[in-house]
Amino acid sequence: MPNNAKLLTSLLAAALIVLGVLAPAAAAQAGPAASDRLVLTWAPDGKQLQVDGFGYRPKGSVDIGLGSDPIQQAHADATGRVRVAVPQQFVAVGQSGISIIVTGRSVTGASRVLISAVPPRAAARGPVDLLPWSIGAGLAAIVAIGALIRVRSRRS
Repeated sequence: MPNNAKLLTSLLAAALIVLGVLAPAAAAQAGPAASDRLVLTWAPDGKQLQVDGFGYRPKGSVDIGLGSDPIQQAHADATGRVRVAVPQQFVAVGQSGISIIVTGRSVTGASRVLISAVPPRAAARGPVDLLPWSIGAGLAAIVAIGALIRVRSRRS
C-alpha cells in the first residue's frame, strides 16, 4: 500500500474514532430514558421554561406549581407525558433554584409528585455550541487532504 493511501486510511480512521466517541454523548443528551423524570429546560429564546414530566396517568389532570404558588393545570398525553411551557413572567430573573412541582396521578392511581429546581438561563454561547462546526470543518479538511494526496500521486 503506498504511503498516500496509508495516510488517507489513517486520517479516515481517526475521523471515525472521533465520531464514535462523540456520538454516544450526543445520544445521551437526546432525552430522558427513565419514566420518573422531570426535565426543565429554557426555550432557545429564554422566554419560556419547558417542563416535561413522565409517568402520569394517560389523559389525566396534572397541576404545575412554582414553589408554593400554583401556575396552571394541564393534561398528560396518551403516553402519560406532561409537556408545558411556563412563561417567563412566572419565573422571575433571580429565581433560578426555586422548585417546579408537578402533581398528578400515576398509571396505578397513586399520587405522583415530581420536583425539580429551575435551571439558570445560559448567559452566552460557549465552546460546546461550536462543536458540530468543528467536527464538520475537521472532516472537510480530511477530505481535502485526501483529494490533494490523490492528485499528487496521479502526477507522479
